[in-house]
Amino acid sequence: ERLLFVRMISAMLRRSGGDAGAVMFEAYRHIVSDTNQARRSYMLDLLESVRHDYVHGGYT
Repeated sequence: ERLLFVRMISAMLRRSGGDAGAVMFEAYRHIVSDTNQARRSYMLDLLESVRHDYVHGGYT
């Protein structure tokens, strides 16, 4: 499930035609402001997976 979710987000960023870096940075800003350490850790890991998948074109 997680891999599918990561690939879906990555594909949406690729198709958006916008600034994927800015979108990921904004997501990062929201994540680090979360006061729940467990949720913050999980979401940072998820964002890193999305970034990696995006950079490698979905071939991770």
